[in-house]
Amino acid sequence: MNQDPIRQKIRKRLDDGTLPREVPLLTKSGWEQPGAPPAHMKADSAIGLSRCSGCDAGGAQVTYRFADASIVRFHSRCHRIWEEECQRPRPEDKPRSPSRPRADARRRRR
Repeated sequence: MNQDPIRQKIRKRLDDGTLPREVPLLTKSGWEQPGAPPAHMKADSAIGLSRCSGCDAGGAQVTYRFADASIVRFHSRCHRIWEEECQRPRPEDKPRSPSRPRADARRRRR
């Protein structure tokens, strides 16, 4: 599958909340230890059999298990795109430029 459609799918899923926007740190054990990140990568018996959370094709190789029991799986290329997209600034995160006063507000001040 071409990267552009995958990137578009991943962006849409990030925007609608279907995919988590935070890429957790990797751990060996998981969230049961104090100070551990909210998810971890772990060996998964479904590796290679499950559908990718990024492109929907079978054969996902990377699995994240989150503390809320959700699981996301990716192909390595989809995982890389997901990481990139998670770091991309969201429109609501961009600093807004100072807006000019509206014409009617300027008239009131005169």
